[in-house]
Amino acid sequence: MKLYSLPHSPYAARVRMQARLDSLPVQVLPPPVPLRTEAFFERFPLGKVPVLELDGGETIAESWAIMEYLAETQVAGGSPLVPVDALERAQMRMVGRYADLHLAVNALFPLFRAAMGGCDVDAGAMASALRGELLKGERLLSGLAVGRSLNLGDIALAPTLLYLQELAPAVGMADPLQGFPQLQTWWDWVNSIDAVSETLQEVRVAYHAFVESMVAKA
Repeated sequence: MKLYSLPHSPYAARVRMQARLDSLPVQVLPPPVPLRTEAFFERFPLGKVPVLELDGGETIAESWAIMEYLAETQVAGGSPLVPVDALERAQMRMVGRYADLHLAVNALFPLFRAAMGGCDVDAGAMASALRGELLKGERLLSGLAVGRSLNLGDIALAPTLLYLQELAPAVGMADPLQGFPQLQTWWDWVNSIDAVSETLQEVRVAYHAFVESMVAKA
């Protein structure tokens, strides 16, 4: 299988993290044709990475769909990253939806657009929105079982939270997790897992290289 990935993509990072944790036979490659071109859309209709290409040529887009496919098909007896208990699986998906539909949409995307010069910056409003979304996460994680195993929801959340910590200083939040002890404890926990911390460091390095390249072009 081939995973078409960009090193700074938080969504591709999720799948790379999963592949490391489950020792999956996934070859990580850059996109075979340039992004945002007609050739890319013709081959990959949703027009973004990550994309998983199977040995038979079929492709799967969207990180969550890829992660569930890999968990369901690539580990004998089922992946330890997907809980057996139905309630724990629902909670796993809640964390994933929080990462994508709350934290990313309402905080990360506006911060990233501002950092890239794509919109006017109201630092106070952005900081307030970020704190509101982090408070949701604080309450959500506090309701989950103590001592549970890492799952796909955690893998989905980790790169998003990394990006928020990289971008938050631009709106006056040098340490965005300050005042959110449950999120800080969770962050310390996931970073204690080698496959997670190694992947996050790859994303961090690639993001800074991307920013430097954008500055050089300006």
